[in-house]
Amino acid sequence: MKRIILFIVFIVITVAAKTQCNHPYKSFDQFRNDTTAFLRYNFKTRADCYKGKTVAYVLKDLQLKPKSFMTLSSIKTDRYEGICVYIDNTNSSERISNSKKRNQYIYIYWPNLMSFTEALNLKRTYDSDVWVPKHYDFFKNNIVGEVAYYD
Repeated sequence: MKRIILFIVFIVITVAAKTQCNHPYKSFDQFRNDTTAFLRYNFKTRADCYKGKTVAYVLKDLQLKPKSFMTLSSIKTDRYEGICVYIDNTNSSERISNSKKRNQYIYIYWPNLMSFTEALNLKRTYDSDVWVPKHYDFFKNNIVGEVAYYD
């Protein structure tokens, strides 16, 4: 019986340890303005650090102004599962030296599907091709279920 209890406690501790954020945040400057390395470390390696936080918290850590966003639709037509935020490479020398540089995206998923109606009204009023303060105001208090960066 003691072995079973110890085994269960060990499993719980192991799972809890893996869900914690063990990597410190690093600023954009620490990566010498290398956008890809910055995004890879902070939003791929540290992705678990953003679970349960707000979109405002994620965008503060992003340090780079989003250029646009698109909603990530679910199978249900009236619901969406998150947003994809486009980040432009702000370092012109990096952009010139790497002409094959692809677009940079951060995916922010909600813990639960959300109604698409309000997001659709936002996109109709303020074009989602250009990030404006109203986009930030709309999404800032949404709780993050998962953050992803794919390179």
